[in-house]
Amino acid sequence: MNGSNEVNPAARHTPWQKRLYLSGAAILIAALIAAALIYATAAPPDDAVSRYSAVDPRYQIELQRIGGNAAVLMAQLHQWFDGLWHGTALAGTVAVLGLAAAGACFFIGHFFADD
Repeated sequence: MNGSNEVNPAARHTPWQKRLYLSGAAILIAALIAAALIYATAAPPDDAVSRYSAVDPRYQIELQRIGGNAAVLMAQLHQWFDGLWHGTALAGTVAVLGLAAAGACFFIGHFFADD
């Protein structure tokens, strides 16, 4: 007996907090499993995509001549963002998005405390 009158910490959580914590854990587990499956089944990168991309100096020079530096930067940004949704990079994207959604559930659940 330690002499404290503290209640069980798990009993302090409201039903909404328990639901949000459980939802966050389920989202995190599902996202990590999905990311592992995507990573394991991803096809190797296509050689033609890397050969004719925005990294090609001839393409960049022509694009800069037509649209300026902003067009080159936007093309590089578009290629980077498009690359997030293919192959093994998609597995990382799914894992990060799942982690963010689970973190949001935990964060919101933390503020549902019944004072």
